[in-house]
Amino acid sequence: MTEALDTEFGRLLVETGLARYNENGSLNYDPAATNTVIVIVGDNGSLANAVKLPFDPTRAKGTAYQTGVWDPLIIAGPQVVQPGREVDHMVNMVDLFQFFGELAGLDAHKEVPHTIDSAGILPYLKDPGQGSLRTVNFTQGGLNEQANGGRNGPCVMSTACTVIPTSKSVCEDNLGVYWGPGYTSASVIPTNPPGQGYATCADVNEARYKASPPQDLLALVPESSVAVRNDRYKLVVNTSVDYDPATDGHKKVVTEELFEVNQAKPVPLLDTVDRNLLPTSDPQLTAVYQDLRAKMDSILASDPDCPGDGNMDGVVNAADLNNWRKIAQEWGLSSVYDFLTPTLRDGKTDYKDEAVIQANLNKTCERTYGVY
Repeated sequence: MTEALDTEFGRLLVETGLARYNENGSLNYDPAATNTVIVIVGDNGSLANAVKLPFDPTRAKGTAYQTGVWDPLIIAGPQVVQPGREVDHMVNMVDLFQFFGELAGLDAHKEVPHTIDSAGILPYLKDPGQGSLRTVNFTQGGLNEQANGGRNGPCVMSTACTVIPTSKSVCEDNLGVYWGPGYTSASVIPTNPPGQGYATCADVNEARYKASPPQDLLALVPESSVAVRNDRYKLVVNTSVDYDPATDGHKKVVTEELFEVNQAKPVPLLDTVDRNLLPTSDPQLTAVYQDLRAKMDSILASDPDCPGDGNMDGVVNAADLNNWRKIAQEWGLSSVYDFLTPTLRDGKTDYKDEAVIQANLNKTCERTYGVY
């Protein structure tokens, strides 16, 4: 796959006139001779069966652990001083907003109607000695919101259950067994009624526990995973709902873990289960935990729910009504104006969503960002 990507990037550069092929087929590309910046960034992690050591397949895509969020970022262009070097400072995907603004001579923070947590990248390119522009890095993942209150079905991969794959086909493409709606596996654990499947991983564990004979409960990939880190430490908070045999019911499970992490080669310090520093009696680690927890809470509280504000400018006004009207008339299906109501999103942009705007007209929503 990497070789194929390399070939296609080369073809793209040649066909756009940014490079040419040498006689031996290699690429002749001089970024300094162009006025084009190329940015290549990876997707956020791989699912369990594609993960190799030293990374942890149980803490991969869909989680806030390093295996799920640590991506390659490659930038080439005439602004890069000393090409071929590595920058070890923290960078977040949202920093590309400010970076593309920098290239265009604009400040993204002044050009958009709401505040964005986006630090610059251009200084790293121009100055090899540039210090870190971020003091913290933040990531968050959770369930997909689907029309009519739907959600991803449970997918069993080895000894774990996850709701990260968005469909049965994605689950099976990654060598998982889909237990969601329509589950018809010949497993010893029946569906009730047959063919209906299960809605959550908690339901799957309940079925396994009540099977005859009982089967071991599966580990759960968290339904919500949030993390904040500084240059040295990382705090991860996971939330799931699991089956509790003691009460024969479902219960919310929240875990907190603190890790020391880095990008060292060839074996980095990762946030694996054996390296959790909590609970701790060390005053310094306690202070680190409290600082990161306070920053996490501040970030999570910075973007309160604002029903009716589809364009996220912090106020519900005539602009939202005009946007809703255009989308409802020309599209009518799911959009940013298909609001979260007590019955959840219904996959339509219609009169129900207009009612949400009208009910909150002229409401102002305070947002506070800029914690990087």
